[in-house]
Amino acid sequence: MKKLIQFIAGAKCPTCSAIDTIAINADNDIIYCVKCDFKQSRPKIDDVKKQSINVINIQDYKRPKS
Repeated sequence: MKKLIQFIAGAKCPTCSAIDTIAINADNDIIYCVKCDFKQSRPKIDDVKKQSINVINIQDYKRPKS
């Protein structure tokens, strides 16, 4: 049985800068590049939640300035 490779659309490899070559190994959650030797563990949900995200409300910029 063939193993399917799940690619991340539009992802750019940080090592070789190739686009659409980053895939996920579903067995161990390792992300890797199919063109070079880049490998990294997939970020956990807790790690992503700890990052601060700046949110900008577009409506604030559309309002006329007083």
